[in-house]
Amino acid sequence: MAAKKLVLALCAIGFLQTSFAGFERFWLFSKDANSQVDSWESMSEAEQIAAIKRYQSLKELPQEQSRSLQQRIDWFTQLPEQEKQKMREVWQKMSSTERRELGQRLEQAPPEQRSAIRDEYIVKYSQTQLNAE
Repeated sequence: MAAKKLVLALCAIGFLQTSFAGFERFWLFSKDANSQVDSWESMSEAEQIAAIKRYQSLKELPQEQSRSLQQRIDWFTQLPEQEKQKMREVWQKMSSTERRELGQRLEQAPPEQRSAIRDEYIVKYSQTQLNAE
């Protein structure tokens, strides 16, 4: 009976050691939890400034991409709600290359042709769904 309790206690401790996200905080032989702070503090001031600039440059979009993205958002928000839903469904069914192709076609097309291009893709993927059923 004592052996069963001992095994149960060891299993419970083992489970508690590994069941939490970041279980290394509870492990006796793990590294210090503040190791990331130590590495930042061990950097020189110039290295810290360079790291901050690098992070900011990764975070910011170039002006051209930002403008293009804003145009696409504006175009999408002007669609009626039913058309937005159709485009969302079509977008989910498309591959990455088809999405890029659609984006390029819409970007290069004059505004009056964009709805025809959009309808072409909606019909294409609606037929694909009907064929699958």
